[in-house]
This record gives sequence, structure tokens and C-alpha cells, in this order.
Amino acid sequence: MASLKRWRQIGQGQFHKWETPGDELEGVWQGAHDGRYGPLGTLETAAGLVTFPLHTALFERLKRVREGGDVLIRYAGKQTSKAGRVFKHFEVYVAGDDPLVPSTVFRSDPPANGEEPQAHDHDHDEEPG
Repeated sequence: MASLKRWRQIGQGQFHKWETPGDELEGVWQGAHDGRYGPLGTLETAAGLVTFPLHTALFERLKRVREGGDVLIRYAGKQTSKAGRVFKHFEVYVAGDDPLVPSTVFRSDPPANGEEPQAHDHDHDEEPG
């Protein structure tokens, strides 16, 4: 006989979808992890743990925030890239003097011997057109 009880997982907190421009989450960054449908992020907020989808633009910004750092994330709505793709735009703020993770930590193509590391300017990654 099947159980009639409704089970719910505990300890996972709430799930937040980015739907309304102006939506904000504020708390302590707990880091990113893989979810069933893509990367997820977790914040420890005043209301408890909140997990949310890490859309590409948000993921790129949060890579710079140290785990344990105070962060404010604001969903600014959908925008269109120069290449015509629609994406969700986010603003990410850190508290005061919280240190950022150096962007070179995330470089996927290390420089060859003797080369100086080059900064990546993501605003110019798209093909001209």
C-alpha cells in the first residue's frame, strides 16, 4: 500500500526564481553547486537558506565573490545582447571592503611560458556585427 504521507526535504531552504525585475536577495554567499537543470547558488539570508538558479550573467559575477562574503543580488530584468540574444541581467554588490576572488583564478586557458596573463573583457567576446 502506498504511503499517503506528503514528504518534503528539510535542510535545503527555499527556492527562488528570478521573475520580477527588482527582485533582491541579500545574505552570506554559500557558493555554487550543480542542480538537476544547471548550476544553483545558495545564500544564507535572514529567512534561512535560499537556493536560486545561476543564470550565466549572474554566475559570472558571483565567481568573484568569496564564500562567506556578504552579497546583495538584484535582478534587473531581461536585456538584449549586441548579438541579439535575450538574457537576464543582474546587479551584484558586496559589503564594504569584502575582498573579491581575483579574476585570474577562473582563467580556463593559462598563458604559455613567458606570456603575461591578459585580462578578459567580456563585453567584447561577441563577434562584431
